[in-house]
Formats: sequence, structure tokens, C-alpha cells
Amino acid sequence: MPSIDPNTGLEFFDLSQPWGHGTPVWPGFPGVTIERGSFHALMGTLTQRFSTTMHASTHVNAPLHLVPMAAPIGAVPLDHFFGPAVVLGVNVGKWDLIEPEHLEACGVEIRAGDIVLINTGWHNQYGDNQPYYAHAPGLSQASAHYLIDKGVKLVGIDTAAIDHPLATSLGPQRGGPLLPRLAAEYQVETGADPTDKFPEWQPAHKALLQAGIPTIEDLGGDLSEVSNQRLTVVATPYRWKEGDASIVRVVAIRDPKASETATTAPVAHHDLTHGWGYDVNCWPGKNPIHDFKRHQFHARDGAFVLHMSTIMHRGTHMDCPLHVLAGTHDITGFDLWKFYGTGVVVYIPKKRWEVITAEDLEAATPAIQPGDIVMINTGYHKHYGDNPDYYAYSPGLYKEAAEWLVEKGVKLVGIDVQALDHPLGTYLGPHGPGPMQPALIDEYKAETGRNMSDDFPHWEPAHKILMSNGIPGIENIGGNLDELSGKRLTFAAFPWKWTGGDGSFVRVVAFEEPIIGQKPEEA
Repeated sequence: MPSIDPNTGLEFFDLSQPWGHGTPVWPGFPGVTIERGSFHALMGTLTQRFSTTMHASTHVNAPLHLVPMAAPIGAVPLDHFFGPAVVLGVNVGKWDLIEPEHLEACGVEIRAGDIVLINTGWHNQYGDNQPYYAHAPGLSQASAHYLIDKGVKLVGIDTAAIDHPLATSLGPQRGGPLLPRLAAEYQVETGADPTDKFPEWQPAHKALLQAGIPTIEDLGGDLSEVSNQRLTVVATPYRWKEGDASIVRVVAIRDPKASETATTAPVAHHDLTHGWGYDVNCWPGKNPIHDFKRHQFHARDGAFVLHMSTIMHRGTHMDCPLHVLAGTHDITGFDLWKFYGTGVVVYIPKKRWEVITAEDLEAATPAIQPGDIVMINTGYHKHYGDNPDYYAYSPGLYKEAAEWLVEKGVKLVGIDVQALDHPLGTYLGPHGPGPMQPALIDEYKAETGRNMSDDFPHWEPAHKILMSNGIPGIENIGGNLDELSGKRLTFAAFPWKWTGGDGSFVRVVAFEEPIIGQKPEEA
């Protein structure tokens, strides 16, 4: 069932499988592991450390995954991941090859610049089981070239791989056979020799990636509800500078009031996200530093796969109530419509330790309206880095400003500093398990003549006020923020579908014209 925006009527369909503990992974890949880094009872927050490859659950592959020296996921042009789309419901079953005639039989025109998502029905088998991985249909090389010739910009499928399983390492291909009996089973059942039928390793996948077309695997969710339709799709991966892939939330949007659901013209867009990777900054607390290692190498395996261990609260990311309020909902508990819509970038310049006030928000231009997505530019994104200026001395929101945003009825808030709260309202100062940096107390007294505990008596009030009122919060926004200040725009920022998640990496995109729905100036 769609999530419906009560203000615009736009319908949002989640086409993603869940991610988290117990997520199925490609046979032979390391499983997803999750452990708590901080506990509500001890730290007042829940923070979870996870280890995973990006090839678990619904994910998008960069050309670098299979093409040496090609673009990593953070370098793929952003416009590949949003815009007009077709969802094709193909009539195939176990071990079938999806040929061009299957795609044409859906009766939906594929246009240049389209996103193409393929529903084989195999997402209903999704799980840690061999039928899902070993018996699936797959895209033929001819179909890959058919889509390339059509000029599509992104291809997704509801199976574990773009290619037929006998054209992967599960069968007698490079790195295989991971399932040695599979080839014999195929020959007995079909009467065809798999080495004759599938002489090449991942030919469809390689053809698409060599053409610069990213691919999505493991689609699911509401896919069958939108099959053989034209829609608008957003599937923006995290801005991982070195990454071979990214877990992604794939969302289809439909406007029931419009005859065409997406513009066909190029849409001016801007990335409000900091790049993420080996050098990503860490909050100066107790959570361990992130770690990366290679799981597969081009020279050995023919593919490039990185394995990471980190937490979600680094780089540009979204917080949810469970992060700061015990017993509340996780990142999947927000309605999808919260993450897309019109709003503003307001420039509220602030210096070291200054507080963003309710008066600042009231006076901001353009005026903040009910239902807005609000992005706050203090100018401090220019300090972003592994330094105390950014973390310990930044400005920030506090209690009164958060209350104002709730009263105004906004639906999402982002800010270009280290946290939704002023740093002296966090446990860097004398709150919760703090002070993590006790020298700040005396430094503040010497600089202002006031006591820190008097000026900042509450522990993370902005987090708690926004979260308890159903308003997602994004920290560490950046990118093209300055050139958008003072503008009314359309935003998209869809988090991972992490069951039990305390937050999520997120790609924040601003559109000068909406990819679907009303124009910002009409909102």
C-alpha cells in the first residue's frame, strides 16, 4: 500500500527489501553483523555498529563493481538515480532468460532517459534460501544491449543478480562453482548444457556497467502494485567516494492527479551531501573508528567488493526517535512522504558557539511554511572535517528553535553542523555520560563569563523535541548549500530500510523543478 502525502496527495511506493540483522547475502559473502555501540541505559542514546558489504538487500552497483578503473558509486552522475521510470512485469519463471521480447510484451514504452525496473515475481522468494539465489530467472545479454540501445539510465531487477544464476559464480563461471551440483541439476531439468547456454560470466551485468548504466538488485516491496506502469523513481545511493555499491531505498512516486507522472526534461539538481569514505569524520565520542577491507579484487575475482564496519552517525545522515528515545520507532517508522517535498534553504549565519533562535527561524527567507522541508545553512559546513572547530565549537539548534519548528509544522529538518543540537547541549559538555571534553566547561566560562550548565541546561533537547514529534533530522549537510540559500526548492532524502535502525546514511538532493508534484513556488 502506498504512503500518501496528506498535503499533496502524492503516492509513495517502497520497492526495497528490508536490511538489518539476518539479511540474506550472496552465497559466500560475509553476513551482516550488528552490535550495540552505545546503550540507552548507559549513554542515553542507541548507536549500533554494523559490518556488511553493500551487496546485501536492495542495492545499486557502480561500474567499478565489475569494470576495473571505472566510476565508483560516489562518482556516478546523480541524475542516473531519479526521474521517469517504467516498471515491467515480465512473465518468466525458474531459470528463464529474460529476452527483449519479454520486455516488449509488457506493453509499456521504454523511452530514452528512463529508469527500468523489472518485476519477475522472484522477490516473493526473497530470503536465505537456495531457490532465491540458484533458481532465479535472469537478464540475457541481448536484453542488456536492447536496454542500452534504448538509452536507459538505470536498470533494476527483483532477483539477487542481473544475470542468470548459471552465468554467475554459483555455476561453472569465474569464482565458481559455489553450488557445484547446480550445473548438473540445470542440465537434467532443461536438457541444455549450461556451459553452452551460458558461456560467459555475467555478460548482461558487465554490458550495462561498461555502458555506464548502474544496476539495482534485490528489488521488492510494493513492486507488483506498480507493474507495467510509468512512474517517477528515486533511488539515490550514498555518496561513497570509493564504493563499489550502495544499499539504497528505491521509491516509486505517483501523482494520481496528473496524466504524466514525471517530467521528461532534464531537471536541475544539487547534491547537499558530504562525500563519505576512508577519511570520513567521526564524532569525538566512544564509538569505534570505521574500518574497510577488500572482500573481492578485480585481478583475483573479476569483481571489486568492499566490506565495511562502521556506524550510521557519520557524514551526512538521518536520525530517528530510537536513537535518542528508548522504546520509540526505528528509521523505518517514518512515512515515506516525509522524505520528499517542497521546502527552503535558509541562511542563518552563525559563529562559534552561537545558538540558532526561534527569532532567527521566524525571520528567515524564504519564509518557512507548514509542511516544509527545512535545510539550515549556518556556514559551518565549510569547517567540515576532523577538527575541533567543527565538532566542539559549532553553532546549533537548541530547545526554543526546535519547539518553533514543531509548532510551525515542518516535516523534515537538516542542518550543516555536527548534530541537531548545539555541541554544549550534548555529552561533549556536562550532559549524560559527559563531559567528554571537560576543558570546554572552563573555556566557555573564560570566554563568555557564564556557566555552561546555566546556558545549556538540557541534554539534546532539539533531538528529543523533533523526534518525539515525528520530524526526521539530518546532520552534516553540505555540498551545494551556499548557492541554494534563500531559495524554495524540492528535496528528496530517502534513508535505508533498516529494520531496528537508529539512523541512516542519506543522500540529500535538491531540485530546482520538482521531478513530480507541484512546483515549489506553488506550494
